[in-house]
Amino acid sequence: MFENPAEGLSDSPERKNSSGHWRRWLAQHPGLGRAGQVARWVLVRLAALTGVILLVGLFGTFAAGWYTSRPEFCRSCHIMEPYYQSWQASTHRDVSCIECHFPPGFGGKVRGKLLGLVQLAKYVTQSEGPRPAAEIPDASCLRSGCHETRLLSGRVDFYGVPFDHAQHLGELRRGKRLRCTSCHSQIVQGSHMTVTTSTCFLCHFKEGRFNEGLGACTRCHQIPDKKFDLGGGTVFTHELAYERSVDCANCHGDLIRGRGEVPRERCGVCHNRQEDLARIDDHVFLHQTHVTEHKIDCLDCHLAIEHSLDRQKIQHAASDCAACHPDHHREQVNMLQGMGGKSIPRHTNGMVSVRLECRTCHRYKEEGPTGTVTWKASIQVCGACHEATALPALQAYHQQWKAALVALEDAARKARQALEAATLPEPQAKQLRDRLADVEHDLAFLRSANGIHNIHYASSLAQAIRDHLGELARALKLPPIDVKLPTSLPQWK
Repeated sequence: MFENPAEGLSDSPERKNSSGHWRRWLAQHPGLGRAGQVARWVLVRLAALTGVILLVGLFGTFAAGWYTSRPEFCRSCHIMEPYYQSWQASTHRDVSCIECHFPPGFGGKVRGKLLGLVQLAKYVTQSEGPRPAAEIPDASCLRSGCHETRLLSGRVDFYGVPFDHAQHLGELRRGKRLRCTSCHSQIVQGSHMTVTTSTCFLCHFKEGRFNEGLGACTRCHQIPDKKFDLGGGTVFTHELAYERSVDCANCHGDLIRGRGEVPRERCGVCHNRQEDLARIDDHVFLHQTHVTEHKIDCLDCHLAIEHSLDRQKIQHAASDCAACHPDHHREQVNMLQGMGGKSIPRHTNGMVSVRLECRTCHRYKEEGPTGTVTWKASIQVCGACHEATALPALQAYHQQWKAALVALEDAARKARQALEAATLPEPQAKQLRDRLADVEHDLAFLRSANGIHNIHYASSLAQAIRDHLGELARALKLPPIDVKLPTSLPQWK
């Protein structure tokens, strides 16, 4: 009897691989045979059970993948109902959601499903962000069978505007890389992935200059060939205006309304962490992150710019002072803020610090013969905030100030005449011309800005002007400057 089966096999080489030998050996050891049969039975059933589990798991995975890929599953989330309805009514209603929202390929689908599980986990643990957002990669739009030839199709007509996709997707626009969804977005109520014209207006008119640069009318519009009967036998055509270089803004300057600003509070709609706002003023980074890398609608951040005919043009034009008076009251505003002069640095004005503005003092209504209303200031208004005993001193100061300004202007004129008649080396002449130009600028500023808007800044500027005129007089061999400035400022209480 063999103590070791291997030894029994080794002494008969001709029967070494015989299955009969094993059967005889197991017959001689019945206990071992029964244990092997049990082990074999367990292994077979474990393998079968594992196979069943794997098959069920595989089937369940495919079934879950199929079910969660159906648009009806997306609809099960309450926030998705309006998007589902707009998709169902759109030209993409036969295209499944994941065909657009997942990048092409098996890897894109797996990644999309995993992100879905992450969102589910965040929802269950209540750790989700303030606003979930879905994105559509350009690869989904340009995949085979969809819009793969769009970049090669040339110009298309969009409501009478010739549009070329290649110029907008293949090149940088205003230094920014656009995506398909930059223009085809979801912000049009009741529409799904339609062109958002507000994006066009924001990009083309953001600089605020009508009929210039990207906002030039002929970039999008052809010269209309329609004839307009103005009555009395007068016929107008745009072709005639174009040939005579008549600016479109003369008649259509009201077509752009808004400036596309970005209110900072809009950042908080998506970002609820302070560190997310660390680079809020880095415009290049913001557009790279929000426009190029992620699909963020422009109007999520920017205020809209409107581009359409204004049915109340006359009423709006009449109330828009800046249309005819650009930078109106600029000098007075600069004086109030303690800036605008070239001879001295900026000064802080106490009236601005306490948030006074034009209407604080300009409270007396004056109506002209044509019905024009002007709101004027009066020294009596000062008594509302200051002691009435200081008002006479203010009046005296104002009179002295006006006389000193006339004297300074006269001294500047004499210096100009002497400088033009003088024969000086060019470096010295240039230095004197530059100094005198600054003096003349500051005098014109004092005349138009009215020093009463900031008496401390105006007095300092007048003192600097007098000193510069004195230097000019000495260099040009003129009599000394004898201009008396107000000796003291009113002491307000």
